[in-house]
Amino acid sequence: MLPVLVLAFQTALVPAMPPQSQAETPAMRAAASLAASTAAAPAHRRTQAETSRFQETGSYQEAIDFYRALAKSSPYARLEQIGATGEGRPLYVFIVSRDKAFTPTAARKTNKPVVLLQNGIHAGENGGKDAAMMLLRDILVSKKHAAWLDHVILLSIPVFNPDGHEHTSAYNRINENGPARMGFRVNARRLNLNRDYLKADTPEMRAWLRLYTAWLPELLIDNHVTDGSDNQYDVTIATHTEQDIAAPVGAWVKNQYLPGLLSGLEALGHIPGFYIEGRGRDGQSLAVMTASPRYSTGYAAAQNRAALLVETHSLKSFQTRVWSHYDIMAVSIQTVAANAAAARQAALESDRLQSAVRPGDKVFLEGSPAAQGEPYTQRLLEAEQIPSPVNGATVTRYTAQLRNQPATLVRGLVEKTALAAPLGYIVPCQWNELIDLLRLHGVQMEPIPHSKEAEFDTYRIENPRFAPLPFEGRFQVSAFQAKPVREARLLPAGSVFIPTAQRAGKVVMHLLEPDAPDSAVRWGFFQSIFEQKEYFSDYVFEPYAREMLKQNSNLRTEFEAKVAGDAAFAKNPRARMMWLYQRSPYFELDKDAYPVVKTDAR
Repeated sequence: MLPVLVLAFQTALVPAMPPQSQAETPAMRAAASLAASTAAAPAHRRTQAETSRFQETGSYQEAIDFYRALAKSSPYARLEQIGATGEGRPLYVFIVSRDKAFTPTAARKTNKPVVLLQNGIHAGENGGKDAAMMLLRDILVSKKHAAWLDHVILLSIPVFNPDGHEHTSAYNRINENGPARMGFRVNARRLNLNRDYLKADTPEMRAWLRLYTAWLPELLIDNHVTDGSDNQYDVTIATHTEQDIAAPVGAWVKNQYLPGLLSGLEALGHIPGFYIEGRGRDGQSLAVMTASPRYSTGYAAAQNRAALLVETHSLKSFQTRVWSHYDIMAVSIQTVAANAAAARQAALESDRLQSAVRPGDKVFLEGSPAAQGEPYTQRLLEAEQIPSPVNGATVTRYTAQLRNQPATLVRGLVEKTALAAPLGYIVPCQWNELIDLLRLHGVQMEPIPHSKEAEFDTYRIENPRFAPLPFEGRFQVSAFQAKPVREARLLPAGSVFIPTAQRAGKVVMHLLEPDAPDSAVRWGFFQSIFEQKEYFSDYVFEPYAREMLKQNSNLRTEFEAKVAGDAAFAKNPRARMMWLYQRSPYFELDKDAYPVVKTDAR
């Protein structure tokens, strides 16, 4: 590791060099909606981004002061604290409602859909924060978009990751074209909030979950900036429409929201595309990103709600990115407002369907790209390979020559993990961390007043392998086999019964089914079940083992076959003894035993 003084010296010698996209259109450079918004705003209502001609972004305090001033200027707005960060900074949500419905209960009485604007989960990915401030000003001050409030309620998180936002530097993101200084990707504990939705290790996410599960917004817009190749797009998007989201919400997104969003953006001069993350089953087609519940869109889908991942292009100018975010949020809100009843009904029907799940019904938890796709044109740039004295090979250089490449886009999914729902699960009371986490996700549960001893369906976790390095602060269980078993368990009083037939039932299965992509097992909530706690002395156990082999002919046959067929085992005295110890009544029965059980009776 280089000393701090050496690093500081090197930094002083290397100026910040923002990369430039080779594809900025006249519409991008004009950023018409931003120009109109700034022109309509009083000078004292303009952001630092605007006053610096989008060379800078303001501090977290500037954003909060801006929102606080908006709240003071309008009876239809309120700024509320929802929690605090690891470093003690307050977290806020801004609520805008024509009906002054500033609580989830009041909002539900209006029957209006709720749209949540989420900014700065990756605090260095700027644009959404400044765009949201300008857009809300155009609703509440210039009143250009005030009519939306007749149909929707808006929530806005000014910055989700304030600690990262205030960790500013000109060197935080080498792949991003401005602003001059920007925040850092992760929070103060170096945890990525956009991997934390299900495990909820951070105070920021725990505050967010309390907000989200109380309001259950019909649409979440999660603003990001993407890294990667230079291309024509100013923005790419991803959302869930297939089997991994409740059918009514998926159909609303696919048939009403997405067509309105894409056509609206194109009419304003944007070049939108789908966020590609992987290949189809043929290895050639392009697969749209579908996220597990550790991510925002996957989490919303597990909660029967729609979410849009917004990835503006890092190589475009900061002004272009703010313009993209502004118009995406504006067109989205307009589309939801125009389809308000359908958006609300889709969410309610999805909750009803999840609440009606019966034992044995298959619940889709994870898919992979389908075989069939649809025609798609990639909006790319020509590139060439330039010899590099640095890497000793070649490096890509993009040109301004456009390349529109025919391709196949896959949005459909085939089943990868789909499991039969039980009536419910029982989590033993000693696993209180998991019980508290489930409550945080809005899961309903019933305490069991008396201890209960019976046979239950559950799992044995076999052949676990552990990641060699930490990921998001945890050593994950990288591979295992969850073997279904039925065995006797004693569940202490205070354990909780969690029915699957409830609105958040899919979240329950995502956490409690070991094979789910972001299960509690995979995230390491049960590491202690893999540890052997008692051992034996050879001189004590050897006579017992000898007697086991004498009395049990089947065991003796199995042992002799193991010795004959495994040379390493045959030469390892301790391994031979351990093999027999594990088959003796002295071996601890709860090792590798999954603590959570399934039940089809209350």
